[in-house]
Amino acid sequence: MKLRFALLTFLLLFSRTCDFYSTSLWFFQENGKKGEMNPLTKIFGAGWSGLLISNIILIGIIIYCLYYFYFRYKRPANLPIEPTNYKELASLQYYNSVDKFYQILYKIPKNKKVLLAHIGFVLAITTIIASFLATFHNLSQYYGFTFYNQFRKIVGRPLFVIYGLIVLTLILTYRQLLKNEYSKYKTIRQRRA
Repeated sequence: MKLRFALLTFLLLFSRTCDFYSTSLWFFQENGKKGEMNPLTKIFGAGWSGLLISNIILIGIIIYCLYYFYFRYKRPANLPIEPTNYKELASLQYYNSVDKFYQILYKIPKNKKVLLAHIGFVLAITTIIASFLATFHNLSQYYGFTFYNQFRKIVGRPLFVIYGLIVLTLILTYRQLLKNEYSKYKTIRQRRA
């Protein structure tokens, strides 16, 4: 667990550093701030310091949640109802009922500690992938790679593709986490039987 936590923390910090480097190529050019797509800059007018401070806070929160996932989170061993799949297990963990899984889309779970742990893992993976995608996008545009310019002509707005990949990563990572949680739950139950 310590190795996984250290590896994900390193990748998270490294990927964010790569993203900041690639953003700085544009940001410090004349009128570079005007082309910045980050909502903090585009909507609120945040400068480089604002972006750094907000990212330090955000990454700090993600690392704390990831730490919680690996070192403080207690997987359930005894539940009032035996879940038959990962959705039922998640619903039991979040809402103490097997049929409320979809409430996660609009309602804060009763058991916030489980949500905190799950958020830590999912956001760490998603942020790593999103940062590398943003870095690739920024570097490809800055250096004018021909293949990327052709890709941009085909898709029109590559940011839509990038945001789509980020959302897909979030969904698939969360789903895989819940499946792994169910698998670990069954293993714990079998050992106790």
